[in-house]
Amino acid sequence: MSKRRKKPKKTRSSQSARAPQGKSTIVKPGPSAKALESSPLVRFDRKTIVFLLVLLTAYFALSLLKVHTSSIANWDVMFGKPAPQSVLLGKPRFIRMDEWMVSSPAILSQYALGMPVRNDTLGGVTTPVVWGLPVKDVSTILRPVLWSYFIFDVERAFAFAWNFKIFIFLISTFLTLMLLTRNSFSLSVCGAFFIFFSGAVQWWSYSIADYMLYLNGIFISLIYIMYGKKRWPLILAGITLLISAYGFIFNLYPPFQVPLVHLYLLIFVGYLLTHKDFLSIKQYVLAKTIVVIVVVLIFTLFAYHYYLLVRNTYAIMLNTLYPGRRFSTGGDLLSGKLFGEFFGIFMSDKHFPRQWGNICEASGFFMFFPIVFYGMVYDYVKTKRIDPLLISLSAFIVAGLIYLLIGFPAVLSKATLISMSPAKRFLPILGAANCILLVCYVAKKSAANRFSSIEFGILAGGVIAFATIAGLHINNATANFFTSGEITTVTIIVSIVYLLVRYKDYRFATPALYVLLMAIAVSNATVNPVTIGLSSILDNPLVTITRQIHKQDPQARWALFGDTRITNLLKANGISLLNCVKLIPAFDDMRVLDPTGDYYSVYNRYAWIAMYTYIDGKDGLTMGNNSDDAYTISMDPCSPRLKELAVKYLVFTKPPTAAATATFTPKAAEVRCMTKVAETSGIFVYKRNDE
Repeated sequence: MSKRRKKPKKTRSSQSARAPQGKSTIVKPGPSAKALESSPLVRFDRKTIVFLLVLLTAYFALSLLKVHTSSIANWDVMFGKPAPQSVLLGKPRFIRMDEWMVSSPAILSQYALGMPVRNDTLGGVTTPVVWGLPVKDVSTILRPVLWSYFIFDVERAFAFAWNFKIFIFLISTFLTLMLLTRNSFSLSVCGAFFIFFSGAVQWWSYSIADYMLYLNGIFISLIYIMYGKKRWPLILAGITLLISAYGFIFNLYPPFQVPLVHLYLLIFVGYLLTHKDFLSIKQYVLAKTIVVIVVVLIFTLFAYHYYLLVRNTYAIMLNTLYPGRRFSTGGDLLSGKLFGEFFGIFMSDKHFPRQWGNICEASGFFMFFPIVFYGMVYDYVKTKRIDPLLISLSAFIVAGLIYLLIGFPAVLSKATLISMSPAKRFLPILGAANCILLVCYVAKKSAANRFSSIEFGILAGGVIAFATIAGLHINNATANFFTSGEITTVTIIVSIVYLLVRYKDYRFATPALYVLLMAIAVSNATVNPVTIGLSSILDNPLVTITRQIHKQDPQARWALFGDTRITNLLKANGISLLNCVKLIPAFDDMRVLDPTGDYYSVYNRYAWIAMYTYIDGKDGLTMGNNSDDAYTISMDPCSPRLKELAVKYLVFTKPPTAAATATFTPKAAEVRCMTKVAETSGIFVYKRNDE
């Protein structure tokens, strides 16, 4: 019996190869699937374009509607409005004082004053430039985050600048992960949102994201300059590189920036070694060289201009007692902090281990590197092949772990500049690197082709043991802060996540991992409130009455006795203040208050400056520290020293009272030389009579 021959199926390619007789058909060659997969650049297909357009549309729409996620509505809460109308979703977080109480009013101060390069209320010299605030200076040309202040009213400008950190971070991180994962769309989307919604990003009001988005831009633009083959993408990459590089250095915070630079440098090297497409780099080398030269020349000019602006300010900052010249060799990470984010779903601004300071310091990134390291070793044993990108990321994490847990020699810390990043600031950067490592590992096909019940059993037991030991150690380090139920829940979650990572290539494992990661991240989705406008400050009763006084007497100087937090409201009107949060010491003022320099060590710092009443009949004055970033001045509000400092208006956050040793009548001793001009919400404004 003869075998039945199978009739070969007709393929589309074979059918299309046949051309009707008498007609010629021209077939245009297109990129093969393999070529697309191996391309070192982002594949902008329909879903990628739609995703980017959705993010950009949301950015512009929400900003035009004045919607942002600042906790600025806390000012309403402080003035007796427990449910601010400006908050659409969530609630303002009081712990984010550096944002809503300090930096946001500082922005309003700049806007009210016309965005000057020098603002004495903030600390003098070129403090606004160093602080990264809007300024009318040529340097702002390369800072798109500040462009809105030259186009819109202050509320929309604020929303555009605030949302820049959200949406441009998501866009840039998505594109970076697309490059690192060879265009895995769903994985890049999941990774971008998981990193964004991690505790360390959300509880620090996107500070880490603010720096990462610029490094993302640098990385993406460099890859496009090296591998690009078209004119306009090259030009766009050059512009992106220029803006990203300048934006990264414009607002310096070395504790985050230094480790991030090391991380992205290793990512860049690993990416190049992974692709090894050096032939493409050599193509169009003249055009690429021209782009790089132009970028370097323009960057050098702007950087030199920036240096001239800030050199004196930084010289003062570096010689302060706080923050001063920080030097760290690591090895001092708080016990339990490394894997502390395992318990992030159980922590809030009201509920966190006190040993870790506050919820911001307690927050971090979910750590995956133990299981990823295991998977990498397993794959190497099976294939004897390594992935340069995974090795580069792993090298950063291993070096980071040594720095955090053991420490570096002083020489190495100084040479790498890691000395500028204490362990508690290095940790979240290591966490971000760990998340990028996870994404890159999940994108890589595993060597495990057959399921081994023996390996699964051993691994599952090891993972459960690790999660249990880590949970118990964290609980022991925090004086049994977490309950046994929470430890059990964490053990289950960590075990499931780790096993899904290991068996990611099996059916439904990766989708299940995505779902679980998003479930973990969503617990932080409500950290920052959805707020509309800036009415909490602009319509504040104290801001309203002092705005009118300031308009009539714009050159007058003010001082506040009592709750120093209220000075930030005065600042928002552009009022010149003697005492408030100052980025650098006000040495000119202190030469009047402290002519002998007895208190130099007290005020030579970044500080919240509080003033309180001290009347001894001899114009005495005392100063003292109550923390690294705060000090108090106690003096007579009627002191002639305040007249010498041109202080005309004084604000009291409590009703002025008579001094115990004074007999001033009929007025209280504190205001015997003044006339009351306004009062609101238990706050009193006086004007000195000798002005």
